[in-house]
Amino acid sequence: MKRTLEIIVDPERAKVLVDPMRREIVRLLAEGEKTQTELAKLLGLSDPSVGHHLNLLRERGLVRIVRKEAEEHGILQKFYESTAYLFLIDSRKMPMEVERYFMPIALERTRGIIALLSVLSDTPIILGTDQLETFARLVASTIIDVAKKFTKPWIGTREELIAKIYRNVLDQLISKPDQLPEAVKTYFVKIGRPR
Repeated sequence: MKRTLEIIVDPERAKVLVDPMRREIVRLLAEGEKTQTELAKLLGLSDPSVGHHLNLLRERGLVRIVRKEAEEHGILQKFYESTAYLFLIDSRKMPMEVERYFMPIALERTRGIIALLSVLSDTPIILGTDQLETFARLVASTIIDVAKKFTKPWIGTREELIAKIYRNVLDQLISKPDQLPEAVKTYFVKIGRPR
């Protein structure tokens, strides 16, 4: 049975997910089982290239073969799925060189939050690089802390799971504004007030 989520703390497993194509393969396989050929068509890659990625992901326990089926010409098709709906990297447990690979993802996620705050408050919010990275690390660690509570089997889609986690993360950030950078604290406090 597929786990709801897995928090990755092993740098060697995290390194496999540094490659964006492997992250995309895991995402696609979280939504449903697929063959190597189906993945190749979806990704615009060759079968051997996808096979290479699948082997690396299997070696690290991120995907597995769920069934095998013989086609009419006797060729055995392997169907793959991810071992969890969602994998999260706990960057607090990673050496700097691994954490840095995932920083662009954390920064984009955080820029999205800041853009939303700017729209809601009708005021542009500008953070310096250091403030943005500090806030990105806070958001990333809050995601991990919130995700640890999702231990029951998940009923729903992967996107519903992510939306639920992110909603809880924002609720937690709103409830603890003292942890936030000054440039965004005011806007979180406004959002947190009852209307």
